[in-house]
Amino acid sequence: MANQFLVKETLAAMQGISAIEITALQNGTYEGVELLGYYEKGDTPAPIKYYLAAATPGPGADDGGSLIVVSGIGLIHEFCDRVDVSYFGAIGGVVDCLERINRAIVYAQNNNVKIVEVSQDVLLSLPASYYGPGILMKSHVYLELNATIAIRTNNNDRYAIILFSEVVDSGVFGRGRITGDNATHIETSSEWGHGINIVDGCSDISIQDITIENCCGDGICIGGAETADGGSINISVEHVIVDNNGRQGITVTKGSNISISKSRISNTGVIKGKFPMDGIDIEPNKNNSVLNVNIYDNTFLNNVGHDFESNCMRTNTMIENVNFYNNTIQVTKQKSATVSALIKVNAERLKDDMITKNISIKNNQLVYEFDGVPQITAFIYCYGSAKVIDISSNTFKTNLDITSIKLDTVFDVVVGSNFSWRSFHFVLCQTEVQGLTVHANTVDTLMHAMVSAGNSSKIKVYSNTINKQIGTSVMAYNYSNCSDLFIYNNNSTNLSMGFFSNSGMLSNCIIKGNVINNFNTSGKTNGPCIYVTGVSASANIVVEDNTILQTANALSIGIRASLSLSETYIKNNMLIGQFAQRVSNEVGAAVKVLDQNIILEANNTVPGLVKKSAAVGGSASPLPNAVTDSVADTLPKIVTDLNTLIGKYNELRSLTSEVRGSLNAKLVADRASGQQA
Repeated sequence: MANQFLVKETLAAMQGISAIEITALQNGTYEGVELLGYYEKGDTPAPIKYYLAAATPGPGADDGGSLIVVSGIGLIHEFCDRVDVSYFGAIGGVVDCLERINRAIVYAQNNNVKIVEVSQDVLLSLPASYYGPGILMKSHVYLELNATIAIRTNNNDRYAIILFSEVVDSGVFGRGRITGDNATHIETSSEWGHGINIVDGCSDISIQDITIENCCGDGICIGGAETADGGSINISVEHVIVDNNGRQGITVTKGSNISISKSRISNTGVIKGKFPMDGIDIEPNKNNSVLNVNIYDNTFLNNVGHDFESNCMRTNTMIENVNFYNNTIQVTKQKSATVSALIKVNAERLKDDMITKNISIKNNQLVYEFDGVPQITAFIYCYGSAKVIDISSNTFKTNLDITSIKLDTVFDVVVGSNFSWRSFHFVLCQTEVQGLTVHANTVDTLMHAMVSAGNSSKIKVYSNTINKQIGTSVMAYNYSNCSDLFIYNNNSTNLSMGFFSNSGMLSNCIIKGNVINNFNTSGKTNGPCIYVTGVSASANIVVEDNTILQTANALSIGIRASLSLSETYIKNNMLIGQFAQRVSNEVGAAVKVLDQNIILEANNTVPGLVKKSAAVGGSASPLPNAVTDSVADTLPKIVTDLNTLIGKYNELRSLTSEVRGSLNAKLVADRASGQQA
């Protein structure tokens, strides 16, 4: 019988081995024991073989899996590259299933086994604290989850189904699920029951390809103690489904170099939730920092709260270098009444110890479509002293009246190359925005204002396009108490109302090079296309080189300057079509230059017919006479000759301006008649 194995169907049978069988093992009659199952035959992935352990120094402690001690002898099996938890008895809902999984993980760490596998569904009873023994991950050990880890309903205030604490080079991966008890959790005030919790001292942790669902707290929480040090680093979440959790899909309160990608975060707070019920929330606790976070290629679907929130509202906290890009946010259900936007970025207003800066929101698809009144007021809302924000190349799609981007008390914001299918306001600056650039954006349908600002400064709005309007749309509206405002090279088509107006003080404002095509589509007596008004402090305003095409009615004013303005310049603008008044200023407005504006009547054309353009007169001013060389030999003569030269220069300058105006008028007339594209 040498080289044969004693066969036992279950662990209980092996533990009941007889004295005769032990002797046969000791004298070599049997090479070892082959175990066919743990609780019953076939309930492990495959039979395994145990060998007689050395008699000295003794078999050691029975761990219920690798080493089984029977009647003073040890039967040992050495797992090599991986170990399945079922070999330690973690099968189904056995009472001590959690303990048995942890034994397998400890064995793997002590014996350089890289992977611990869960291949069958297990049901766990959790302790009352997530600092207690949930599934405790160890360094250099990975949990391969290809089944479901579920928990029994409990009344714990806190729990973590899987805990990483001071662990390096570890993670969870597979095709399985972690399932909490959100729908049935007994403790109604609980919001800290997490699927996976990663706390201080961890590095190089990865969570991949699994589903985390129905936890009463967060699907995944990355955080730690309320201290400035100890935060985890190099954390990766990839190809994960986080669904139907109560408080958050994923929370980050502390750490650096964190990546969340290619995952789906959905239905947070739908079954039963606790505020804020976000998809992903970066919310540092007291004394915590969150640095260098990349969130990309994810899908957010029907989370009750914000889909992404970066929230710095506690003392001595910082959020810095967060990149949110290539994500899709889709909303087909109503959100909570407390939600202001799909994406929210904020810090406590004007607090030096609560810092949010360097936030990038790029290349995302934001979709909010359903029947009814929208709960949110904006797709993206940034406020409370957040600094250096880049909102670029996003697409906003909705069938409702929602502002695309709302800003309040923020600094150094760039809004560039975005596309909106429909916007109430495209950018709404509520107050105290300092340093805003809005450029190269396209709004297909605008309800009200492309950019609206108040009490703000250092604003540039350029190279934007409005395709059409439905409501009382304007390009730039309600600029009140603003300074250093530059609006140039924008293109607007089919504006119902006007292009620019302000309701309060302006200083250092330039409106230049804009094209307003088919102004006043409503056919009503609307306000001027460009209307500069203000209080007594308004000054240094330039309206220059703009082109305004009026529709076939004469009900509106082209450009108008109101009372109480000083140092206002209106020059070199083209106004084409019929106007009640083309360029005017109210009595008392200190408009310095009100000439050199080119005015053309509408030139009706027949489609497909190239017409001869209307004649445009040349300059009426004569060329300046020739100036001879000076022969002055005294200072008074030199001054006289110099003044003559200055006069000739000014004549030439005026002539050049007239010629330029004629050439521009010819170009416009040619285009109107079809001579030029």
